[in-house]
Amino acid sequence: MVLAAGKPALAEAVFGSVPLWFESSGSDNHAFTAHARDAEFQVTASGAEFILRKSGTDQASVRMTFAGAGNGAEISAGAKLGGTINYFTGDNPAQWRTAIPAYGSVHLDNVYPGVNVVYYGDNRNLEYDFNLAAGVKPDTIAIRFDGAEKISIDAEGQLVIRADGGEIIQHKPDTYQIVSGQRQKVDAGYRILDARTVAFEVGAFDHTLPLVIDPVLGFSTYFGGNHGEKALAVAVNPTDDSIFIAGQTFSTQVTNNIGFATNTVSMTTNFNGGTSLFGDAFVAHFDKTGTNLLYCTYLGGSRDDIAYSLVVDSAGHAFVAGATDSTNFPVAYALQYTNFNGSNISGVFQSAVSEYPLDAFVTELGSNGTNLVYSTYLGGSSWDAAYGIAIDSSDNAYVTGYTLSSNFPVTLATAYQTHLRCTNNFYVNGNAFIAEISFGGTNLNYSTYLGGTNNDLGNAICYNNGMVFVAGQAGSTNFPWVNGVTNWNHLNGNTNITKHVNATDGFVTAFTVNGPNLNMEYSTFLGGSNDDVATGIAADASGNAYVVGWTVSTNFPNSTNGAQLSSFVRTNMAGIGNVTNAFLTQITVTVTPTTTNATIGYSQIFGGDSYDVANGVALDSSGNVFVVGTTTSRTNYNAFNTGVFGSLRVTNSGASDAFVTAFTSDFSSLIYSANIGGRRGDYGNAIAVDNEGNAIIAGQTASTNFPVLGSWTTNLTAAVHSKMDGTNDAFVARILTTNSPVLCAAHSGTNVLVFWAPISELTPSNLLLETASNLLMAATIVTNVYIVTTNQNNIIKTNSVKTNLYVLEATTNWVTLTNPMPVLTNGNYTYTFDPSNSMRFYRFKQF
Repeated sequence: MVLAAGKPALAEAVFGSVPLWFESSGSDNHAFTAHARDAEFQVTASGAEFILRKSGTDQASVRMTFAGAGNGAEISAGAKLGGTINYFTGDNPAQWRTAIPAYGSVHLDNVYPGVNVVYYGDNRNLEYDFNLAAGVKPDTIAIRFDGAEKISIDAEGQLVIRADGGEIIQHKPDTYQIVSGQRQKVDAGYRILDARTVAFEVGAFDHTLPLVIDPVLGFSTYFGGNHGEKALAVAVNPTDDSIFIAGQTFSTQVTNNIGFATNTVSMTTNFNGGTSLFGDAFVAHFDKTGTNLLYCTYLGGSRDDIAYSLVVDSAGHAFVAGATDSTNFPVAYALQYTNFNGSNISGVFQSAVSEYPLDAFVTELGSNGTNLVYSTYLGGSSWDAAYGIAIDSSDNAYVTGYTLSSNFPVTLATAYQTHLRCTNNFYVNGNAFIAEISFGGTNLNYSTYLGGTNNDLGNAICYNNGMVFVAGQAGSTNFPWVNGVTNWNHLNGNTNITKHVNATDGFVTAFTVNGPNLNMEYSTFLGGSNDDVATGIAADASGNAYVVGWTVSTNFPNSTNGAQLSSFVRTNMAGIGNVTNAFLTQITVTVTPTTTNATIGYSQIFGGDSYDVANGVALDSSGNVFVVGTTTSRTNYNAFNTGVFGSLRVTNSGASDAFVTAFTSDFSSLIYSANIGGRRGDYGNAIAVDNEGNAIIAGQTASTNFPVLGSWTTNLTAAVHSKMDGTNDAFVARILTTNSPVLCAAHSGTNVLVFWAPISELTPSNLLLETASNLLMAATIVTNVYIVTTNQNNIIKTNSVKTNLYVLEATTNWVTLTNPMPVLTNGNYTYTFDPSNSMRFYRFKQF
């Protein structure tokens, strides 16, 4: 797909718009569990229990039963949903649970004579319907809430159930009957019988017809500091454009519930991950539309685990890299190398170590998430973490990160750097590492340290056409510089000493793949005279690397090819440490008969007057460059405002926003630049591009008003307190770069209908339809003009034909169709006209 500058960017969907589900809590399908953020709902034949989580394992519960009901209720699951649930917890495969079915509803029949109950999800809220047979009186039903401190009815008719500091909000019941095929509303409300029991108060209705009482259940729950999620990585299946995200969770369920919610999956009734560092890693797989969760899997042991990076092959296998201090992290077919055992943390042959050091991990999940192709620790006796992972067409995995271990496993005969160069490696200084793991995890093909005598980290890695590129941050004056960019051969550009002990530059290192080995092509500093960090990297097939990150340097390289970009730039002229700008730099390779040197293709600083950081970069098939990050700049981040619609903004909506900026392949102009976020903190952490050239971004949000589209709820939780207490959720969003919708025409009586299918948030108010009765030809081409031809009986002879016409724009009388405005009818925007001649021409003004 070729993108042109100035096409509008649209937030098509914030993914996670998947239905609330129930999963069986036992083998006999006599108990089911559904999950919401910081809450759980367990259903049995005798009633249901709400469990509200405050922090850690501290929780409150309310038991809902049906007063006066007998024991004859029968419980059953409704229709299965499309996905399955998998649990990889601990290192004992016998305890892993896979391919657990999910159901859209749970049915209780004959709770009372003639009264059935159906539990289901609607807009990520839990609902339950009472279906009353004809002649059954509503006052048969009485609901008791044991464990509630107080129940009351508020001014809006909602039932408020107070439980140990939290509230369950049960909205006013929606009560109706089906009369002659139409849904007819019946007035209804709650009536408190005693301190723990309520009944329904129902107005006049037809007693000869069944009655449905539908109380919508929303949650107002706790916001404990350890109940949040972060999406730190996103990837697209190159075959079907399905979406994968990975990150960390402190919750007892993986949730993506900001008002758009990924489905919640409970590992056990109590949280089994760590609470001090990361919680548990998770991987979630959505279909292309984001409306169906194909699987969601915990990945971790009994301590702390986090997934930093993710990549997916054409078979749908997810390759995940991160860090763990769990001695029982799930391993399978782990690496075995000289003096290294990937089955044990710290690489030692024992079941546990006293220090519980942090190890990197690398895991390949099968296509349906139910099996581990391989999973291995990767590290030495000190701290290690994997921050980036990439794969080639043969599924060899390339991993980067940092290590403090003097005994990190390296391939001594071929490694570029065989030893840790730091003089002090105890939780202070470390080196980057690069490792290649063979297909299926069978061998450590290549592994090397990369760094100097201070602190150096590998933050990102990519592969393309036989080359591997690594980006990160270098704190060492003697970080390897080989065939690097001219004048970028010293930390902070200083030939003597660093300005301060923790000074950093970005770095970029490139390797060619030579069989099982990697050969260094170049390694260079990337920065100015102050602090700079490279956070993300992508590469094209020609060997050009695209590096993003942040800079405090006033002299960071800044060169553009187009006038539009110069107005977009706001450099950090003051060089203030807490004021950063994002950057995008293209590094190319210059080859001479004797050398191969890295050079700057282009470099661009962008940002406002506060904190702006680029965290990820991706390329589409045409070479356009997409950058994601975070900005706290209020109004001056985006100077390029053209084509930002709907939920996307050109200013900051709150404390911080995620941003997406798309550059044309020749770097001559911007395609779009926009913020997305709510009134609180929002962070753009990762980006991928699908086969249609749409950007998929992932991150985290604490905003209750994060913009959602095609989602099941519009709040961070169904009902929220004013105090957030640091709670955040993951988010995933697709940003469309639109082309003109396709116009169609149809005959309707004596009229002609012109209509088109909606595209995301584009409406007739910002996508104006214009018409003309004739066109004056000239030498200026005008695209996206549609012709509708009718005969004298107003019968369409030729449906709309999209054509490129040579039109004398200045003298052609185009009329905007605003009275009446096109209306949304049967899924299409439609304009109806009575033609006054045999031919009309139509176009969209915005395009």
